[in-house]
Amino acid sequence: MQTLVRWLLLLCCSTSAHALEQVLLNLVVNGVAQGDVEAIYDQEGYWIAEQSLKGAGINTLHGELISHDQTRYYRADTLGGIQSRIDTSTLTVYLDAPASEFGDKTVSLRQTHTELYPAAAPFSGYLSYRLSALYQQQGGLAYQISPTLNLNAAHFNFRSEHDYQSENQQWRRLNTTLDYDQPELMLRATLGDLSPRQAALGFNQTMAGIGISRVFSMQPDFESAPSFNSQAAITQPSTAEVYLNGQKIKTVNLQPGMYQFGDLQYFSGLQNVDIVIKDQYGGVQNIAIPYYFDDSLLKAGLSEFNYNLGLARQNGSFDHYEGLAYAAFHRFGLSDWLTVGAQASGNPDDRSYGVFGNVKLGQYGVLGLVASWAEHDTQQNGHAQKFQYRYSNGDFSLYANGQRQSAGYWRTHSELTPLTPADWSVNVGASWGNQRLGHINLEYGRQSSDDPLQNLHRYTLGYSISPWRNVSVSSQIRKVDHQLGSDWSGYLNLSWYFGSGHNLYSGAQYQNEHMRYASTLNKSAPSGEGWGYSLSAQQQDNGTDYLGWLESNLRYGQASFNVMHTAGAQGSNTNWRANWQGAIASGQGRWGATRYIHDSFAWVDTGLPNIGVTHNSSAMGNTDADGYLLLPDIASFNYQQIGLNQNDIPIEYSVNYLQYEILSGNRDGRAVMFRLQKLNAVSGQLLDELGEPLRNVVLSSQVNGKTVTISTSLDGCFYTEELTPGEYLFEAKDCTARISITPQNEVVTELGPIHCLRKGAQ
Repeated sequence: MQTLVRWLLLLCCSTSAHALEQVLLNLVVNGVAQGDVEAIYDQEGYWIAEQSLKGAGINTLHGELISHDQTRYYRADTLGGIQSRIDTSTLTVYLDAPASEFGDKTVSLRQTHTELYPAAAPFSGYLSYRLSALYQQQGGLAYQISPTLNLNAAHFNFRSEHDYQSENQQWRRLNTTLDYDQPELMLRATLGDLSPRQAALGFNQTMAGIGISRVFSMQPDFESAPSFNSQAAITQPSTAEVYLNGQKIKTVNLQPGMYQFGDLQYFSGLQNVDIVIKDQYGGVQNIAIPYYFDDSLLKAGLSEFNYNLGLARQNGSFDHYEGLAYAAFHRFGLSDWLTVGAQASGNPDDRSYGVFGNVKLGQYGVLGLVASWAEHDTQQNGHAQKFQYRYSNGDFSLYANGQRQSAGYWRTHSELTPLTPADWSVNVGASWGNQRLGHINLEYGRQSSDDPLQNLHRYTLGYSISPWRNVSVSSQIRKVDHQLGSDWSGYLNLSWYFGSGHNLYSGAQYQNEHMRYASTLNKSAPSGEGWGYSLSAQQQDNGTDYLGWLESNLRYGQASFNVMHTAGAQGSNTNWRANWQGAIASGQGRWGATRYIHDSFAWVDTGLPNIGVTHNSSAMGNTDADGYLLLPDIASFNYQQIGLNQNDIPIEYSVNYLQYEILSGNRDGRAVMFRLQKLNAVSGQLLDELGEPLRNVVLSSQVNGKTVTISTSLDGCFYTEELTPGEYLFEAKDCTARISITPQNEVVTELGPIHCLRKGAQ
């Protein structure tokens, strides 16, 4: 019995010692007050609710843990890796946690768009054409027709290019392809005439067949080359400023955590990246990292490929295919500093295969290596090797390349004059300069061959400067030493760019102890409607060529005319060429004529005539009588800014936006809809039953399934742009008002006084 009593007393004491008390603690994490949080207290200390700690940003929790009322609590002074201090007088818990406790976070240093790849477009198509008349004094008059048919639906694109020349009375089909794209995967399947991609030293193998390839350009924001990445630990709320070569490119506010700054892309070369982190207490952390950018490399784990199989297209023919042909190209990013690949191609007579790679040498540039082998049925086999090196650091750059091939590597053709290729050649060069002092370029080249006439040393010195903003001067002198002696050559060019797109070019060239002079005055045609011209004189060995060119971009096509007159000791002759090129396009249920479409196009719909339209800030023309304008120069897989000239919009019209961004697909047609609506402004005065102004009252009505409200001012007046002509019943808290609007041509319809009657009084 006594033993039982002792156990009961011990149990009671133990329960009392571990009694839990609900409290509210003021939580401060890394100096930032988190407010009052739920906690409990016992003899061992203060326990903070798990959700309160995670709400403060602490992700990795370790320490003594208990559960109470289905809630998990951690004892504040046992949290692993976190320093804690408790002020019992104010019931405040101070926690100092390392950045790793707040989890990993990412800051992207590049701008991305909401639409990463183009959505499937409805059916569209166009027929682009060129009509040319040519006159040659020796051959008479001839003409040429060059049509291109392009059809697009969803992610399919069919394209066929043709040409007819009256000189040989031959209709030629140049290329015909059917593409199917998967932009989300950046994949393309092509059926038809193929010109597969090859790396350096690869054989160009054209064929008719099927090809599968990865096309990174389908996602314009996607960066295939390695990008700058750096990590920083943030323990206090801070502001990070990112600088590229001293220019601020981004400012971002950060909460504590481990931050990965990445996705920064730039032009090739060594660039200085600085990340300046300032916390709330004035502390500054400066991370300075020089990084070498180069677009010849692939990101680690990324691959690019092109596989093709079909029938070989015979050289010089357009519809003659014979024998099985193939071409394969594949490269893979083993790491951000090493990209390797292989390629192969073949036809019934020739085959080649090789390997290649690009390696980044830290901050000291990029080295590229290629090795290739060739097998031929009608000549000896061969092999070739090539290296390329380049380094760029601000105003200084260095480059070198070399190539070696055996005599049987390149294919020879009986219809061409046999040439003995050099056994090997090397070029080394460097350039330095800036805007103020100009740029100087030095290059040395060496070539060796079994043919003594092709053994040579080449020395080149170049210099260019822009002494004024619109004036540039470039010059070069070259010496070539070979078996027969030395040859000197060089040039001096002056370019002056003046108002309204006009350019003046003048140059002198020295070669083989002869001087030649040339001058050109020209103005390029604008992107939209407008004209351009060119007038030039070029001195030749046996006379002088005088050239004239005139071009006009019209709404429905482009007209151009060029003429060349040659005057010399042996007489003179004149040749000319006249061209008209345009396109007929269909899409979005419409069709129209426009200038030549090379790629994609867009229909702009405003609903109003004579509204100026811009494309990437360049004026393109005005809408027609139906409010449409066809833009023929849209680049595939590209973000395009289409805008309106605000000054052309009548004052009585409103527009939802003045500029719209589209992402084009593969040679498709897109619609750009601008909603220009005529203002239906209405104003009036609301009175109560006694005729007094109804002040500061809000009335509402259901209009076409949408709630429309009007508010009165101190004098009972109201103004709204949401009502069209018709009858409306508006209700306030205590009264209703009937508003009748009749059609008028005025911008603002003025209504007479309107009485708001008590509900039930009507």
